[in-house]
Amino acid sequence: MTDSSTRILIIDDERDVCTFFSRLLSRKGYQVVTAASEPEALSALEAAQFSVALVDLKLPDTDGITLLEIIKSRQPACEVIIMTGYSTVKTAVAAMQLGAYEYLEKPFDDIDQIEQLVGRAAGSGASLLRGDNSHDEWAEVAQGVGFRVGSSPSMKRMVSLAYKVAGKDISVLIQGKTGTGKEVLARFIHAASCRAGQPFIPVNCGALPENLLEGELFGHEKGAFTGANQTRRGIFELANNGTLLLDEIGDATPQIQVKLLRVLETGEFMRVGGERPIRTDVRVIAATNVDLEQAIAEKSFREDLFYRLNVVRLEIPSLSARSEDIPLLAEHFVHQINRELKLAAGTLRMLQGYAWPGNIRELANVMRRAVVICNGDTILPEHLGGTFLAGPTAPERGSAAKTIQQPDRSRLQATLLEHCDSAEELERLDAEELNRLLDSLRQAQSNLLGVMRKKKIVPALHALKDSEAETIKEALAQYDGNITEAARALGIARNTLYRKIKELGLPGR
Repeated sequence: MTDSSTRILIIDDERDVCTFFSRLLSRKGYQVVTAASEPEALSALEAAQFSVALVDLKLPDTDGITLLEIIKSRQPACEVIIMTGYSTVKTAVAAMQLGAYEYLEKPFDDIDQIEQLVGRAAGSGASLLRGDNSHDEWAEVAQGVGFRVGSSPSMKRMVSLAYKVAGKDISVLIQGKTGTGKEVLARFIHAASCRAGQPFIPVNCGALPENLLEGELFGHEKGAFTGANQTRRGIFELANNGTLLLDEIGDATPQIQVKLLRVLETGEFMRVGGERPIRTDVRVIAATNVDLEQAIAEKSFREDLFYRLNVVRLEIPSLSARSEDIPLLAEHFVHQINRELKLAAGTLRMLQGYAWPGNIRELANVMRRAVVICNGDTILPEHLGGTFLAGPTAPERGSAAKTIQQPDRSRLQATLLEHCDSAEELERLDAEELNRLLDSLRQAQSNLLGVMRKKKIVPALHALKDSEAETIKEALAQYDGNITEAARALGIARNTLYRKIKELGLPGR
């Protein structure tokens, strides 16, 4: 039986709703108080402390968002559950981002679900009163899918929201920069949903040409085109009752966007060459590093599709915005390969001082490379490579000159300076030596920039557009014009690389 001191406040202008909750929750041992207007709600909040408040989103004299703010300002430990109809789900989700515990859709069909939700909220409120925030309800699910959330408040708020909407069976749009872990978040949502035992299928909308992507998504009938020797089911069919991740949705062509919109609106699709619609029950999660609202303004993304996908929007912070999580993530990637290795304090400080343009994906690559290079039991700053020795925040450095004087690097830099004008000399070196020389050159540049900053000397900078163009030209040259390989190396979709080449006026490949 529930503790009889636990009070629940019901705020709804429909007396039948108040009566329903009063009877239901009183039987569970709660003390229930009801209010039908803002004045009645304020009076109740003055008279007693509540563990949970169930608040209707729309009231004649106020709204649920206003009451949420009032309740949280007066009784911070009171968890607020927003009651809403389907048409206002987006507003209810916004309320959760403002501090609501969760939302409950009308009509109230599942009594057990309501009782469990109120019970969880009451337990959460009691924990807040005790000051016990040590356990996150989503932690077990996150651990199960290998999702390292960390301690960053912005990240924890985002994951908490993701966990709560996971069971709502509504579309989710994940936005974040390349390498922030959008697919891992999507897998977490799937694992926390009622579809967890069903398929989770990711598809990269920017990795395939339009004609192949349509077949991948919807399948094809036998004889639909040359080479279609048998009927093939597409991803929407294979993911039935499960979750489909549409990664890089911002790179989907206009024609594919139209077909996706039809599936989301009707729950039906046709195979390529098919004559009858096929029904599917799929929970769609879309992910992108593109600003879709800007893409709508530029007429490259359909507004109606955006609103279908953007029922709930989750934005993953960049790694540089959650630097307190870098030690945990770095150790995780190291221990995936060697659980005996430790990270020196100077190494951790250096990792936290770096900007991480490639986010978690870049961190993973750097730590795996450091494990390979490390020949002791501790990863030291020099195992990270020259890129990390730049800037005044880099730790454990006596001076730039001291770093340059390390024997091995000094020899490499001298060799490079001596032979960099001679392609013949460089061609005599093997791949390992060339890579070490390149590392050395980057370190020398970093050290030089560090000294110039100390001396207040402002170096000439290339425009961002020029730097981007040079990076793309270098990648294309390195992979002999292979767009797919160059895009993979740059960490972007192939269609995005095509677009960048056109925008920057680079020669076609």
